[in-house]
Amino acid sequence: MSVTWQKRTHGVQRHKEAFDRALARVFLGGVIVVTLLGSLYLGLVAMNTRLSGQVWQMEEGIAEWRRQNEALTVEIARLSSIPVLQQRSIALGYAPAANIHYLVLPEP
Repeated sequence: MSVTWQKRTHGVQRHKEAFDRALARVFLGGVIVVTLLGSLYLGLVAMNTRLSGQVWQMEEGIAEWRRQNEALTVEIARLSSIPVLQQRSIALGYAPAANIHYLVLPEP
């Protein structure tokens, strides 16, 4: 009998090979799980970065709308001041009332 035949038939070598294969499968499974978790994490980070950029753009838009709103508020205040309204009414052809007559109604 040869030495190779004895190692194969007595199960010592086969048991070690089976253990090595199982260990390799566990290691491969671990690598696959770590790779999957890493790719999911990177995807989450990428999505978070994209959403942060969109939020930043929206905040910039809100700030621009607020600036425009404040500018319009100042323009409304300027145009609704008494001297400007008097000048506009004169330009439109209105004149101040000279004779004012009140109508007195009897009480019922």
